[in-house]
Amino acid sequence: MYRGREEDSEGEESSALEDELSLYDPDAPARALSALNALRKSRQHYDAVLVAGGTEVAAHRAVLAAASPYLLEALSPAPVTTSPAPASAPVYRVEDVDADALRELVEYAYTGRVRVKDTLSARRLYRAAWRLRVESVRAHLADRLLKRLAPADCLEVRSLPDLSPHHLAQLDAYIAQHFEAVCETGAMAALPVVRIELLREGPIQGVTTAGGEDAPHAIADAALTWLRSHAPEYDLEELCSRTHLLYVAERGSLRDCGELPATRGDAPELQEYRREAAQRAKRSRDAGPASAARPLPGLELGARCARPACAVLAARAASGGSTRALLAVRGRLAAARVSWRDVAAGGATGTRGALASDTEPDSAERRAHLATGRCAHGIAVLDGRLVVCGGYDRARVLRTAEQYDPSTNTWSALPDMRCARARFPAAVLNHTVYAVGGSDGHTELDSVGALQNGSWQAKAKLPLALSYAGAAVDPEGENLYIIGGWAGGVNLKRVLKYSASEDKWTEAPPLNAGRSQCSGVWWEGSLWALGGCDAWHCLSSTETLTINGGQSWSPGPPLPTARRSVGGCVWGSRLISAGGSDGAASLRRTDWLETRDGTWKAGPNMRKARAGVGLAVVGGVVYAVGGFDGKEFLSCVECLYSPDGEWTSLCVPPANIRSIANHSEKKENGVHSD
Repeated sequence: MYRGREEDSEGEESSALEDELSLYDPDAPARALSALNALRKSRQHYDAVLVAGGTEVAAHRAVLAAASPYLLEALSPAPVTTSPAPASAPVYRVEDVDADALRELVEYAYTGRVRVKDTLSARRLYRAAWRLRVESVRAHLADRLLKRLAPADCLEVRSLPDLSPHHLAQLDAYIAQHFEAVCETGAMAALPVVRIELLREGPIQGVTTAGGEDAPHAIADAALTWLRSHAPEYDLEELCSRTHLLYVAERGSLRDCGELPATRGDAPELQEYRREAAQRAKRSRDAGPASAARPLPGLELGARCARPACAVLAARAASGGSTRALLAVRGRLAAARVSWRDVAAGGATGTRGALASDTEPDSAERRAHLATGRCAHGIAVLDGRLVVCGGYDRARVLRTAEQYDPSTNTWSALPDMRCARARFPAAVLNHTVYAVGGSDGHTELDSVGALQNGSWQAKAKLPLALSYAGAAVDPEGENLYIIGGWAGGVNLKRVLKYSASEDKWTEAPPLNAGRSQCSGVWWEGSLWALGGCDAWHCLSSTETLTINGGQSWSPGPPLPTARRSVGGCVWGSRLISAGGSDGAASLRRTDWLETRDGTWKAGPNMRKARAGVGLAVVGGVVYAVGGFDGKEFLSCVECLYSPDGEWTSLCVPPANIRSIANHSEKKENGVHSD
C-alpha cells in the first residue's frame, strides 16, 4: 500500500513537471501555414504548380491534399526511383477552372478564408470548388447564392452542378413564381432551344382549361412526355438541332410527323422533314447498338452523381398561342418553344394548307409584298432600306429593282438595271449597291452594275463571266469579295477582290473546294462561304478566311444540313443561315453560329420554305424576302425579331418579344450549358 502511494506521488510530480516544461501554442499551426503561404507566393520551397488559363499558382502538395480528397489522390507523389529528383516542381494542368477562382481556392487551403467580390465571382468559384472537390467552399457558396436570388441570375445559379435536392427545390419554386420576370431579363435567350410544332385537329384531352384555353404548363408537359419516350438518352444537342413536328390526334396522342405515311400533295417542308427523319434512322442503324457507358475515371474532375430526370420547371403562354417553357434535361437547362397549328380533320397527314396555315391575327398589319414574286435575286441594305434587284419570276429574268422602307411598310420602284440578271450577289460598298455577274437567262455575265446617286452605272468587268457566286464586303479594307461561283460548267474555287477606289479586280486566296450557290458573309473579321454545291452534291461545309494575315481558307463548322441557294447574314453577334434547297425540296430551317469554333444551333423555322431567298438585317430585324418554295416564286416577306421568337409577317413584334437590337443577352459561365 505504501509503495502505491509513493508511485502516485511520483506520477503527480512528473505530470506537474511536464506541464511546467511543455509548451502549447494554439497559433503555431496558423503561423506555419502563413509562412508556407508566404514562401509559395515568393516562389520558394514549393513542390507543385497548378496551371489554369495560362496562370501558374505555386503550392505545396501536402496542403492541397489536406484541403481536397480529389487533390489528395491527384497529387500523390510518383513512385520512388533511383533517378535524380526533378530540378523543378511538377506542373499540374487544371482544365475548365477560372484562374482567379483557382487562386482563391489555393489561398483558402492556407488561410481558411475565401474572398468573393460579387455573385458572378461566386458562381465561378462554386464551379472551381465543385471540380476540385473543396466541399466546404462549394456548400458555403450554394447557401449564400440561394439567399440572393434575382430574376436576372437565377438561371445561372440553377445551372450550377451538384446542387442539393433542397436547393434545387428552392430554386425551382423561385423560378416558377418569377418566370415572367425571368423571361423579361433576356436570360432565356442564352439557353439552347428545343422547338416543337404541334399539329392538332381539336383540343387535347387533359391540357385544356374549362374556359377552352390551353394550360401552358400542361401543354409543355404533354410535349415533354413525347420527348421522354423518344429520347431515352436525353441528348440535348440532338434535341435542339432541329424543330420537332408532332401530330396530335383528337384523344391527345402525339406522333412524329416523320413517321406518318406519305400522301400525294404533301407540303415540301413535310417531305423535307420525313427525309431527314429517314436519314437519322439510317445513320442510327449503321452505327449499330450504343456501346456501354465507360466507367468514370478515378481522377475525373467533378462529382459522379446521376443527373436528374427531364422536367418542366416553368411555363407560360406566349404570343400567337404558343407556349414558352424552361426545361431541365439531365441537369442541363434548355428553353422550349411549343407552337400550335390547327388543321382540319385528316388534313395533317399531307395537305399543304395544313402545314402552311397562318394563325396570325387577320387584323394585324403585315409586311408589304414585293411588286412581283422573285428568287435568285440580289438583296442589300442601303440607308436603312432593303434594296432588291433582278432575279427570276416564273416567266423571265428581271431587270427591275425596288426598295422597302420599314418605317412606312412600303415598296417603291427603283431605276431598272442596265441588263436583266439573276443568280448573282448584291452588296453595299461605300453607299453604293453593286450587282455582280449572274446570268441573263442565256449566258453568264461578267458585267457589274452599281446603283449610285439614283442611277445604275457600269463598273469594271469581272475577269470572267460567272453566276451563282457569293459576295461579302470588308468594311475596314473597303473591298468587295466575290466567292466561288459557276462558269463554263465548273464550280469555282476562285475568289476575286474589288477595290472601289481603283475600280479594279484582283485575285484573292482561293477556296479549298470549288462551290457555287453558296452564301458569302463577312463576320468577325473574316470572309465566310456557307454551303452551296459542287459538281454533284449540295454541301454542308463552310470555309473562312481571316483577312488580316490569312493566306488560305480554313474549314468552318459544317451546317446541320447540306444545302444550296442558302441565305446568309450577320444578326447582332450571330452568323445566320436560312432557307435554301437540299437538292430535292426548298427548306424552312434557320440556324445560327455564335462563335467561330462553335456548332450551329437550330433557330425557328421560317413560315415559308424558301430557296434562293434574300436575307438581310435592318434595324435589328432579320428579313427573308422572296425565294422559291418548290411551287411558287414568292413575293411575301417575313421577319424574325428575337432569337427566342418565331418568324412572322407582322409589322410589329408579337407581344413579349423584343428585337435583338434591344435584346441584352447574357452567356456567363455556362448558363446555356452546351
